[in-house]
Amino acid sequence: MPSRFSDEWARAWGEALNASAHYRDAAARWEGAVLLQVDEAAPDPSTGHPAVFLDLHHGTCRTARQARPGDDVAARFVLSGTSAAWEEVLRGEVAPTVAIMRGRITLQKGSLMALLPHVGAATALVRVAQSIDTEREELLEATAGSAQPARDTPWEAPGGSEVPEAASSPPFATTSPAGLDWSSPPLRLWDKAKRLGIWNPADIDFSRDRDDWVRLRPHEQDFLLRLASLFQGGEEAVTVDILPLIDVMAREGRLEETMYLTSFLFEEAKHVEGMRRFLDATGARGTDLTRYHTPAYRRIFHEELPASMGQLREDHSPVAQARASATYNMIVEGVLAETGYHVFHEILERRDILPGTRRMAVLLKQDESRHIAYGLFLLTRLVTEHGDPVWHAMAERMNTLVDPAVTVITEAFDAYDPADMPFGFTAAPFVEYAMGQFAKRMQRLERARDGHTLNDPLAGEFD
Repeated sequence: MPSRFSDEWARAWGEALNASAHYRDAAARWEGAVLLQVDEAAPDPSTGHPAVFLDLHHGTCRTARQARPGDDVAARFVLSGTSAAWEEVLRGEVAPTVAIMRGRITLQKGSLMALLPHVGAATALVRVAQSIDTEREELLEATAGSAQPARDTPWEAPGGSEVPEAASSPPFATTSPAGLDWSSPPLRLWDKAKRLGIWNPADIDFSRDRDDWVRLRPHEQDFLLRLASLFQGGEEAVTVDILPLIDVMAREGRLEETMYLTSFLFEEAKHVEGMRRFLDATGARGTDLTRYHTPAYRRIFHEELPASMGQLREDHSPVAQARASATYNMIVEGVLAETGYHVFHEILERRDILPGTRRMAVLLKQDESRHIAYGLFLLTRLVTEHGDPVWHAMAERMNTLVDPAVTVITEAFDAYDPADMPFGFTAAPFVEYAMGQFAKRMQRLERARDGHTLNDPLAGEFD
Protein backbone atom coordinates (compact mmCIF):
# COMPACT_ATOMS: atom_id res chain seq x y z
CA MET A 1 0.00 0.00 0.00
CA PRO A 2 1.26 3.55 -0.67
CA SER A 3 2.13 5.51 2.43
CA ARG A 4 -0.41 8.02 3.63
CA PHE A 5 -0.11 11.56 2.25
CA SER A 6 2.07 10.36 -0.64
CA ASP A 7 1.21 11.30 -4.21
CA GLU A 8 0.25 7.70 -5.03
CA TRP A 9 -2.06 7.51 -2.00
CA ALA A 10 -3.69 10.83 -2.85
CA ARG A 11 -4.39 9.73 -6.43
CA ALA A 12 -5.86 6.44 -5.22
CA TRP A 13 -8.09 8.43 -2.89
CA GLY A 14 -9.32 10.61 -5.74
CA GLU A 15 -10.14 7.59 -7.91
CA ALA A 16 -12.02 5.97 -5.03
CA LEU A 17 -14.01 9.16 -4.43
CA ASN A 18 -15.15 9.26 -8.05
CA ALA A 19 -16.19 5.61 -7.83
CA SER A 20 -18.20 6.09 -4.64
CA ALA A 21 -21.95 6.65 -5.01
CA HIS A 22 -22.20 7.30 -1.27
CA TYR A 23 -19.66 10.13 -1.46
CA ARG A 24 -21.33 11.55 -4.57
CA ASP A 25 -24.66 11.80 -2.74
CA ALA A 26 -23.23 13.06 0.57
CA ALA A 27 -21.09 15.77 -1.08
CA ALA A 28 -23.56 16.93 -3.73
CA ARG A 29 -23.69 20.40 -2.15
CA TRP A 30 -19.94 20.68 -1.50
CA GLU A 31 -17.77 22.91 -3.67
CA GLY A 32 -14.12 23.86 -3.11
CA ALA A 33 -10.65 22.41 -2.73
CA VAL A 34 -9.18 21.22 0.55
CA LEU A 35 -5.58 20.80 1.66
CA LEU A 36 -4.88 18.25 4.40
CA GLN A 37 -1.50 18.70 6.03
CA VAL A 38 0.58 16.68 8.48
CA ASP A 39 2.07 19.04 11.05
CA GLU A 40 5.44 17.43 11.74
CA ALA A 41 7.91 18.96 14.18
CA ALA A 42 10.81 18.58 11.69
CA PRO A 43 9.51 18.52 8.09
CA ASP A 44 11.68 17.47 5.16
CA PRO A 45 13.55 20.64 4.05
CA SER A 46 13.05 19.76 0.38
CA THR A 47 9.35 18.95 0.44
CA GLY A 48 8.03 20.63 3.59
CA HIS A 49 5.10 19.18 5.53
CA PRO A 50 3.45 16.09 3.97
CA ALA A 51 0.09 17.20 2.55
CA VAL A 52 -2.51 16.26 -0.05
CA PHE A 53 -4.63 18.53 -2.23
CA LEU A 54 -8.17 17.55 -3.24
CA ASP A 55 -10.20 19.67 -5.66
CA LEU A 56 -13.77 18.63 -4.80
CA HIS A 57 -16.83 19.71 -6.78
CA HIS A 58 -20.41 18.59 -6.09
CA GLY A 59 -19.66 14.95 -5.33
CA THR A 60 -16.70 14.51 -7.68
CA CYS A 61 -12.95 14.84 -7.22
CA ARG A 62 -11.41 16.84 -10.06
CA THR A 63 -7.83 16.66 -8.75
CA ALA A 64 -6.12 14.52 -6.11
CA ARG A 65 -2.36 14.67 -5.57
CA GLN A 66 0.36 15.51 -3.12
CA ALA A 67 0.27 19.23 -2.36
CA ARG A 68 2.45 21.73 -4.21
CA PRO A 69 3.50 25.31 -3.41
CA GLY A 70 0.55 27.64 -3.80
CA ASP A 71 -2.12 25.00 -3.14
CA ASP A 72 -2.87 26.62 0.20
CA VAL A 73 -3.96 29.74 -1.69
CA ALA A 74 -6.27 27.79 -3.99
CA ALA A 75 -7.77 25.70 -1.19
CA ARG A 76 -11.03 26.72 0.45
CA PHE A 77 -10.00 24.89 3.64
CA VAL A 78 -6.57 24.01 4.99
CA LEU A 79 -6.59 21.48 7.82
CA SER A 80 -3.51 20.55 9.80
CA GLY A 81 -2.77 17.92 12.43
CA THR A 82 -0.09 15.64 13.75
CA SER A 83 0.44 12.18 12.30
CA ALA A 84 -1.24 10.75 15.41
CA ALA A 85 -4.27 13.03 14.97
CA TRP A 86 -4.71 12.11 11.30
CA GLU A 87 -4.28 8.44 12.22
CA GLU A 88 -7.21 8.75 14.64
CA VAL A 89 -9.37 10.27 11.91
CA LEU A 90 -8.34 7.92 9.11
CA ARG A 91 -8.78 4.84 11.28
CA GLY A 92 -12.30 5.96 12.17
CA GLU A 93 -11.54 6.46 15.87
CA VAL A 94 -12.82 10.04 15.83
CA ALA A 95 -15.12 11.80 13.39
CA PRO A 96 -13.40 14.59 11.40
CA THR A 97 -15.60 17.38 12.71
CA VAL A 98 -15.19 16.08 16.27
CA ALA A 99 -11.40 16.10 15.78
CA ILE A 100 -11.63 19.78 14.84
CA MET A 101 -13.90 20.67 17.77
CA ARG A 102 -11.57 18.84 20.17
CA GLY A 103 -8.45 20.53 18.79
CA ARG A 104 -6.91 17.37 17.31
CA ILE A 105 -7.12 18.89 13.82
CA THR A 106 -6.84 22.66 13.32
CA LEU A 107 -8.35 24.86 10.62
CA GLN A 108 -5.45 26.87 9.21
CA LYS A 109 -7.74 28.39 6.59
CA GLY A 110 -11.50 28.54 6.27
CA SER A 111 -14.46 29.14 8.55
CA LEU A 112 -15.72 26.50 10.94
CA MET A 113 -19.24 27.83 10.42
CA ALA A 114 -18.87 27.25 6.67
CA LEU A 115 -17.57 23.70 7.22
CA LEU A 116 -20.07 22.44 9.79
CA PRO A 117 -23.11 22.21 7.48
CA HIS A 118 -21.10 19.72 5.39
CA VAL A 119 -20.52 17.17 8.13
CA GLY A 120 -21.91 14.35 6.01
CA ALA A 121 -19.58 15.18 3.11
CA ALA A 122 -16.55 15.25 5.43
CA THR A 123 -17.45 11.89 6.90
CA ALA A 124 -17.97 10.31 3.49
CA LEU A 125 -14.62 11.73 2.35
CA VAL A 126 -12.82 10.04 5.23
CA ARG A 127 -14.67 6.76 4.79
CA VAL A 128 -13.50 6.53 1.21
CA ALA A 129 -9.92 7.12 2.41
CA GLN A 130 -10.38 4.25 4.84
CA SER A 131 -11.57 1.98 2.04
CA ILE A 132 -8.25 2.26 0.17
CA ASP A 133 -6.20 1.37 3.24
CA THR A 134 -6.16 -2.39 3.69
CA GLU A 135 -3.92 -2.07 6.73
CA ARG A 136 -6.71 -0.27 8.52
CA GLU A 137 -9.15 -3.07 7.71
CA GLU A 138 -6.73 -5.62 9.14
CA LEU A 139 -6.33 -3.51 12.26
CA LEU A 140 -10.08 -3.26 12.74
CA GLU A 141 -10.48 -7.03 12.42
CA ALA A 142 -7.66 -7.65 14.89
CA THR A 143 -8.95 -5.21 17.49
CA ALA A 144 -12.73 -5.52 17.04
CA GLY A 145 -13.06 -7.96 19.92
CA SER A 146 -11.21 -5.78 22.43
CA ALA A 147 -12.59 -2.39 21.35
CA GLN A 148 -16.18 -3.59 20.83
CA PRO A 149 -17.05 -6.37 23.25
CA ALA A 150 -19.81 -8.63 21.94
CA ARG A 151 -23.16 -7.69 23.40
CA ASP A 152 -23.83 -11.20 24.61
CA THR A 153 -20.43 -11.49 26.34
CA PRO A 154 -20.49 -10.63 30.05
CA TRP A 155 -18.37 -7.60 30.89
CA GLU A 156 -15.37 -8.49 33.03
CA ALA A 157 -13.86 -6.24 35.64
CA PRO A 158 -10.07 -5.78 35.80
CA GLY A 159 -8.58 -9.04 37.05
CA GLY A 160 -11.00 -11.20 35.10
CA SER A 161 -13.91 -11.50 37.53
CA GLU A 162 -17.39 -10.96 36.18
CA VAL A 163 -19.57 -8.28 37.68
CA PRO A 164 -22.18 -10.21 39.67
CA GLU A 165 -25.86 -9.75 39.05
CA ALA A 166 -27.60 -7.66 41.66
CA ALA A 167 -29.67 -9.62 44.13
CA SER A 168 -33.33 -9.84 43.17
CA SER A 169 -34.41 -8.38 46.51
CA PRO A 170 -31.68 -6.11 47.91
CA PRO A 171 -31.87 -4.64 51.44
CA PHE A 172 -33.82 -1.41 51.74
CA ALA A 173 -31.35 1.46 51.61
CA THR A 174 -33.50 3.93 53.51
CA THR A 175 -33.82 1.67 56.56
CA SER A 176 -30.10 0.94 56.67
CA PRO A 177 -27.56 3.09 58.54
CA ALA A 178 -26.53 4.65 55.20
CA GLY A 179 -29.93 6.20 54.46
CA LEU A 180 -29.90 8.51 51.43
CA ASP A 181 -26.92 10.44 50.13
CA TRP A 182 -28.47 13.88 49.99
CA SER A 183 -25.35 15.45 48.43
CA SER A 184 -25.18 12.97 45.53
CA PRO A 185 -25.64 14.43 42.03
CA PRO A 186 -28.76 12.30 41.35
CA LEU A 187 -30.55 13.60 44.45
CA ARG A 188 -29.49 17.16 43.68
CA LEU A 189 -31.06 16.69 40.25
CA TRP A 190 -34.10 15.15 41.94
CA ASP A 191 -34.42 18.27 44.11
CA LYS A 192 -34.24 20.54 41.07
CA ALA A 193 -36.80 18.40 39.25
CA LYS A 194 -39.24 18.82 42.14
CA ARG A 195 -38.76 22.59 42.19
CA LEU A 196 -38.44 23.37 38.49
CA GLY A 197 -40.02 20.46 36.65
CA ILE A 198 -43.55 20.57 38.03
CA TRP A 199 -45.38 22.37 35.24
CA ASN A 200 -48.50 21.33 33.40
CA PRO A 201 -48.63 21.48 29.59
CA ALA A 202 -52.41 21.77 29.81
CA ASP A 203 -51.98 25.13 31.62
CA ILE A 204 -50.11 26.76 28.73
CA ASP A 205 -52.26 29.26 26.82
CA PHE A 206 -51.90 28.76 23.05
CA SER A 207 -54.67 31.19 22.06
CA ARG A 208 -52.32 33.91 20.77
CA ASP A 209 -50.21 31.19 19.13
CA ARG A 210 -53.17 30.31 16.90
CA ASP A 211 -53.52 33.96 15.86
CA ASP A 212 -49.79 34.31 15.17
CA TRP A 213 -49.75 31.05 13.23
CA VAL A 214 -52.19 32.15 10.55
CA ARG A 215 -50.07 35.25 9.86
CA LEU A 216 -46.92 33.22 9.15
CA ARG A 217 -45.83 32.61 5.57
CA PRO A 218 -46.45 29.06 4.29
CA HIS A 219 -42.78 28.05 4.29
CA GLU A 220 -42.42 29.43 7.82
CA GLN A 221 -45.35 27.31 8.97
CA ASP A 222 -43.80 24.34 7.20
CA PHE A 223 -40.43 24.86 8.91
CA LEU A 224 -42.01 25.03 12.38
CA LEU A 225 -44.08 21.94 11.64
CA ARG A 226 -40.90 20.18 10.51
CA LEU A 227 -39.11 21.05 13.75
CA ALA A 228 -42.14 20.12 15.85
CA SER A 229 -42.46 16.75 14.13
CA LEU A 230 -38.81 15.97 14.94
CA PHE A 231 -39.39 16.95 18.56
CA GLN A 232 -42.63 15.03 18.83
CA GLY A 233 -41.24 11.77 17.48
CA GLY A 234 -38.07 12.17 19.51
CA GLU A 235 -39.85 12.88 22.78
CA GLU A 236 -42.12 9.87 22.27
CA ALA A 237 -39.08 7.68 21.56
CA VAL A 238 -37.13 8.73 24.65
CA THR A 239 -40.22 8.31 26.84
CA VAL A 240 -40.65 4.71 25.73
CA ASP A 241 -36.96 3.82 25.55
CA ILE A 242 -35.79 5.01 28.99
CA LEU A 243 -37.52 2.20 30.90
CA PRO A 244 -34.66 -0.35 30.62
CA LEU A 245 -32.20 2.13 32.16
CA ILE A 246 -34.47 2.68 35.15
CA ASP A 247 -34.70 -1.07 35.59
CA VAL A 248 -30.90 -1.46 35.53
CA MET A 249 -30.40 1.22 38.19
CA ALA A 250 -33.04 -0.42 40.38
CA ARG A 251 -31.44 -3.85 39.93
CA GLU A 252 -28.06 -2.46 40.98
CA GLY A 253 -29.58 -0.97 44.12
CA ARG A 254 -28.80 2.62 43.10
CA LEU A 255 -31.77 4.17 44.85
CA GLU A 256 -30.74 7.81 44.39
CA GLU A 257 -30.40 7.34 40.63
CA THR A 258 -33.66 5.40 40.43
CA MET A 259 -35.46 8.18 42.29
CA TYR A 260 -34.16 10.82 39.91
CA LEU A 261 -34.99 8.75 36.84
CA THR A 262 -38.66 8.61 37.86
CA SER A 263 -38.77 12.40 37.40
CA PHE A 264 -36.86 11.99 34.15
CA LEU A 265 -39.56 9.69 32.74
CA PHE A 266 -42.34 11.96 34.04
CA GLU A 267 -40.77 14.96 32.31
CA GLU A 268 -40.31 13.18 28.99
CA ALA A 269 -43.99 12.19 29.05
CA LYS A 270 -44.91 15.84 29.69
CA HIS A 271 -42.85 16.87 26.68
CA VAL A 272 -44.83 14.47 24.51
CA GLU A 273 -48.05 16.05 25.74
CA GLY A 274 -46.81 19.63 25.41
CA MET A 275 -45.55 19.35 21.85
CA ARG A 276 -48.74 17.55 20.79
CA ARG A 277 -50.81 20.38 22.32
CA PHE A 278 -48.83 22.87 20.23
CA LEU A 279 -49.49 20.84 17.08
CA ASP A 280 -53.20 20.59 17.84
CA ALA A 281 -53.42 24.32 18.60
CA THR A 282 -51.86 25.24 15.25
CA GLY A 283 -54.17 23.07 13.20
CA ALA A 284 -51.97 20.01 12.62
CA ARG A 285 -54.48 17.56 14.12
CA GLY A 286 -55.00 14.64 11.73
CA THR A 287 -51.90 15.52 9.67
CA ASP A 288 -49.24 12.88 8.96
CA LEU A 289 -46.01 14.57 9.99
CA THR A 290 -43.77 11.55 9.46
CA ARG A 291 -43.03 12.95 5.98
CA TYR A 292 -40.48 15.17 7.73
CA HIS A 293 -38.55 12.21 9.17
CA THR A 294 -35.46 11.75 7.01
CA PRO A 295 -33.23 8.63 6.78
CA ALA A 296 -30.72 10.15 9.22
CA TYR A 297 -33.54 10.85 11.69
CA ARG A 298 -34.99 7.37 11.33
CA ARG A 299 -31.58 5.79 11.79
CA ILE A 300 -31.18 7.44 15.18
CA PHE A 301 -34.72 7.18 16.53
CA HIS A 302 -35.93 3.95 14.90
CA GLU A 303 -32.66 2.00 15.00
CA GLU A 304 -29.81 3.24 17.19
CA LEU A 305 -31.76 4.53 20.20
CA PRO A 306 -34.13 1.57 20.71
CA ALA A 307 -31.32 -0.93 20.02
CA SER A 308 -28.87 0.54 22.53
CA MET A 309 -31.51 1.04 25.23
CA GLY A 310 -33.24 -2.28 24.56
CA GLN A 311 -29.95 -4.14 24.95
CA LEU A 312 -30.05 -3.23 28.66
CA ARG A 313 -32.89 -5.69 29.11
CA GLU A 314 -30.40 -8.52 28.55
CA ASP A 315 -27.01 -6.96 29.18
CA HIS A 316 -26.61 -4.89 32.37
CA SER A 317 -22.83 -4.46 32.04
CA PRO A 318 -21.09 -1.08 32.41
CA VAL A 319 -20.18 -1.24 28.71
CA ALA A 320 -23.83 -1.65 27.69
CA GLN A 321 -24.84 1.17 30.05
CA ALA A 322 -22.20 3.44 28.50
CA ARG A 323 -23.43 2.71 24.97
CA ALA A 324 -27.02 3.40 26.00
CA SER A 325 -26.28 6.64 27.85
CA ALA A 326 -23.97 7.97 25.13
CA THR A 327 -26.74 7.38 22.57
CA TYR A 328 -29.61 8.68 24.70
CA ASN A 329 -28.10 11.49 26.78
CA MET A 330 -25.16 12.74 24.73
CA ILE A 331 -26.47 12.38 21.16
CA VAL A 332 -30.28 12.36 21.24
CA GLU A 333 -30.57 14.91 24.05
CA GLY A 334 -27.19 16.69 24.02
CA VAL A 335 -26.94 17.21 20.25
CA LEU A 336 -30.48 16.95 18.88
CA ALA A 337 -32.96 17.95 21.59
CA GLU A 338 -30.86 20.73 23.10
CA THR A 339 -30.02 22.24 19.73
CA GLY A 340 -33.57 21.81 18.45
CA TYR A 341 -35.11 23.70 21.32
CA HIS A 342 -32.41 26.33 20.95
CA VAL A 343 -33.44 26.82 17.31
CA PHE A 344 -37.12 26.90 18.24
CA HIS A 345 -36.67 29.49 20.97
CA GLU A 346 -34.34 31.70 18.89
CA ILE A 347 -36.88 31.89 16.07
CA LEU A 348 -39.83 32.67 18.31
CA GLU A 349 -37.91 35.13 20.47
CA ARG A 350 -36.54 37.10 17.53
CA ARG A 351 -39.97 37.43 15.92
CA ASP A 352 -41.83 37.78 19.25
CA ILE A 353 -44.44 35.22 18.19
CA LEU A 354 -46.17 32.14 19.63
CA PRO A 355 -45.75 33.11 23.32
CA GLY A 356 -47.24 29.86 24.65
CA THR A 357 -44.93 27.76 22.53
CA ARG A 358 -41.99 29.96 23.49
CA ARG A 359 -42.75 29.46 27.18
CA MET A 360 -43.00 25.72 26.65
CA ALA A 361 -39.64 25.66 24.84
CA VAL A 362 -37.97 27.31 27.85
CA LEU A 363 -39.45 24.74 30.23
CA LEU A 364 -38.56 21.84 27.95
CA LYS A 365 -34.96 22.98 27.57
CA GLN A 366 -34.69 23.42 31.34
CA ASP A 367 -35.81 19.84 31.85
CA GLU A 368 -33.46 18.55 29.17
CA SER A 369 -30.48 20.27 30.82
CA ARG A 370 -31.04 18.07 33.90
CA HIS A 371 -31.34 14.97 31.73
CA ILE A 372 -28.03 15.71 30.00
CA ALA A 373 -26.43 16.45 33.37
CA TYR A 374 -27.49 13.02 34.60
CA GLY A 375 -26.03 11.38 31.49
CA LEU A 376 -22.75 13.19 32.08
CA PHE A 377 -22.76 12.03 35.70
CA LEU A 378 -23.53 8.43 34.72
CA LEU A 379 -20.83 8.26 32.05
CA THR A 380 -18.30 9.93 34.37
CA ARG A 381 -19.06 7.34 37.05
CA LEU A 382 -18.81 4.44 34.62
CA VAL A 383 -15.53 5.66 33.11
CA THR A 384 -14.02 6.34 36.53
CA GLU A 385 -15.04 2.96 37.95
CA HIS A 386 -14.41 0.72 34.92
CA GLY A 387 -11.84 2.44 32.73
CA ASP A 388 -11.00 1.83 29.10
CA PRO A 389 -13.67 -0.75 28.15
CA VAL A 390 -16.35 1.80 29.05
CA TRP A 391 -14.45 4.67 27.46
CA HIS A 392 -14.06 2.87 24.13
CA ALA A 393 -17.75 1.89 24.06
CA MET A 394 -18.85 5.45 24.85
CA ALA A 395 -16.44 7.08 22.40
CA GLU A 396 -17.44 4.67 19.62
CA ARG A 397 -21.11 5.55 20.05
CA MET A 398 -20.52 9.29 20.13
CA ASN A 399 -18.11 9.32 17.18
CA THR A 400 -20.42 7.10 15.14
CA LEU A 401 -23.63 9.02 15.80
CA VAL A 402 -22.53 12.65 15.92
CA ASP A 403 -22.44 12.92 12.12
CA PRO A 404 -25.96 11.57 11.45
CA ALA A 405 -27.18 13.73 14.34
CA VAL A 406 -25.71 16.85 12.77
CA THR A 407 -27.14 15.73 9.43
CA VAL A 408 -30.61 15.78 11.03
CA ILE A 409 -30.02 19.45 11.89
CA THR A 410 -28.71 20.46 8.48
CA GLU A 411 -31.45 18.57 6.63
CA ALA A 412 -34.07 20.65 8.41
CA PHE A 413 -32.63 23.74 6.68
CA ASP A 414 -31.61 22.09 3.38
CA ALA A 415 -35.28 21.54 2.50
CA TYR A 416 -35.71 25.28 1.78
CA ASP A 417 -34.52 27.76 -0.83
CA PRO A 418 -31.25 29.34 0.41
CA ALA A 419 -32.38 32.64 -1.08
CA ASP A 420 -35.55 32.65 1.02
CA MET A 421 -34.85 30.76 4.24
CA PRO A 422 -37.67 30.60 6.80
CA PHE A 423 -37.20 33.38 9.36
CA GLY A 424 -33.81 34.23 7.79
CA PHE A 425 -31.96 31.46 9.67
CA THR A 426 -29.31 29.09 8.34
CA ALA A 427 -27.99 25.83 9.76
CA ALA A 428 -24.38 26.87 10.40
CA PRO A 429 -24.70 28.70 13.76
CA PHE A 430 -26.88 25.95 15.19
CA VAL A 431 -24.54 23.19 14.07
CA GLU A 432 -21.69 25.15 15.64
CA TYR A 433 -23.72 25.43 18.85
CA ALA A 434 -24.37 21.68 18.86
CA MET A 435 -20.74 20.78 18.25
CA GLY A 436 -19.55 23.23 20.90
CA GLN A 437 -21.75 21.58 23.51
CA PHE A 438 -20.64 18.14 22.32
CA ALA A 439 -16.94 19.07 22.52
CA LYS A 440 -17.31 20.57 25.99
CA ARG A 441 -18.83 17.38 27.36
CA MET A 442 -16.27 15.16 25.65
CA GLN A 443 -13.53 17.16 27.34
CA ARG A 444 -15.14 16.60 30.75
CA LEU A 445 -15.37 12.88 30.11
CA GLU A 446 -11.75 12.80 28.94
CA ARG A 447 -10.74 14.34 32.26
CA ALA A 448 -12.51 11.51 34.07
CA ARG A 449 -10.73 8.99 31.87
CA ASP A 450 -7.36 10.60 32.63
CA GLY A 451 -7.98 10.17 36.35
CA HIS A 452 -8.79 13.75 37.25
CA THR A 453 -11.16 13.97 40.20
CA LEU A 454 -14.08 16.25 39.46
CA ASN A 455 -15.14 17.95 42.68
CA ASP A 456 -18.53 18.49 41.10
CA PRO A 457 -19.16 16.47 37.92
CA LEU A 458 -22.29 18.52 37.22
CA ALA A 459 -20.82 22.01 37.66
CA GLY A 460 -22.05 24.33 34.94
CA GLU A 461 -24.48 21.79 33.48
CA PHE A 462 -27.72 22.73 35.15
CA ASP A 463 -27.16 25.63 37.53
